[in-house]
Parts: sequence; C-alpha cells; structure tokens
Amino acid sequence: MVAPKPQIRSMFATPVCVHYLPVAQEFNTELKPVILERARHEPPHNGNNQHQGWRSSADFESWGGSSLVQTLFRVLREVADSLTANHNGSRVSLDWKVQAAAAIRNKGEYLERAARPGWYWSGVYYVDDGYNKQDDESLGGEAELSDPRGVLPAMLAPQYGFRVPNGLTAGQIESIRPQSGMIILHPSWLPRGEHRFEGAGTRVTIEFDLVPPLVV
Repeated sequence: MVAPKPQIRSMFATPVCVHYLPVAQEFNTELKPVILERARHEPPHNGNNQHQGWRSSADFESWGGSSLVQTLFRVLREVADSLTANHNGSRVSLDWKVQAAAAIRNKGEYLERAARPGWYWSGVYYVDDGYNKQDDESLGGEAELSDPRGVLPAMLAPQYGFRVPNGLTAGQIESIRPQSGMIILHPSWLPRGEHRFEGAGTRVTIEFDLVPPLVV
C-alpha cells in the first residue's frame, strides 16, 4: 500500500493588496503641490520623532480638494469591498468610513512599523515614490510589513522557514518597493512601516484607514 501524500493547508491567511490608481498620473500631478503647500503652513502631527518626516492631521478629506478626495476614497472603498466578505463567503458593499492624512519624507527619513487599532483596513497611497525613476535598491524606502505573530516563529531556529508558499519569512518582515500611483491595503492589525529612505527626491504619500459601519 502506497502511503498517501501529506495534505498541507495554509490557514489564517493575511491578505495584502497591491493596486494602482487608474488615473494616477493626472491625479498625482494635481495633488502633490496641494500637499507640499499644506506642509509649509501646518506643523507635523507625528509626535516628536524628527526622523519620520512630516505628517498632516488626519483631516485630508477637508483640504485635499473635493474631486481628488472623492476619486481616491471611491477607489479605496471599492478595493475594500472586493476583499471583504460575510462569513458565508458572499461579497459586501459597505459604507466604509475613511480617515486619511498626508505625509512627506525626504532623504534619511523613515516610518516606524505600527498597527492601527480601531480600524479594519489600513494602507498607503504613493503620490510620489521619490525615486526619480531610479531602480537602485540601495535607495531603500520599501514599505515594510511585519509578521503579526512577532518574533515567535523565529525564536527557536531562525535559520529555518516553512516549506509552503510565503512560509520562509515567518517571524520576519516582508517588503514592497513603492511606485507612484501604488495603493497598498492590508488589515489594520498588520504592522506597517517604511524602511529608511535614501532617495534624492521627495516622497509624498496618503496614509489611510477604513472601518465598516458598526452593527447595532
């Protein structure tokens, strides 16, 4: 009797979506100067860390330009709908509440990895990746997503990984190299940050969070 092959199941998947704004070129050309002008008149709202760049208050909707905000938020809601389901697997169409802030980072600045308590989906939109069309990996600035299980999977034998799809980075960090026009959407409990940016340009982003309507 031939022994059956072991069945491997990947459980408790963590979805991370990479999408691109369809009208990114025109959208970014219009939005970038609005954000840069805002930064000239508004103090940063990201605490006392001087190495994480400038971040606006979480009221991008009120000053980002109504048509620009509506375009971005509509796409974010559509993507969130496409990745959210009822427990029977059926798709949803929800009135997501969106909160967003603009951010600017220059050479030598970074973003600490952190989760976003109180939200369901979170992410970032890259208005300008700051690379000036350079492919040099030494420029850094990658979006970093850390294993929500922390270092636990890597504590006993960090030289090993799991021989399944995406199993080699257990307890470590996955990275995504940004591009202008890119949207990264992930569950809010997944810590996200940004590696130290060494590009010569100015990185401009919109950082956002979404929550579904509360069921009462």
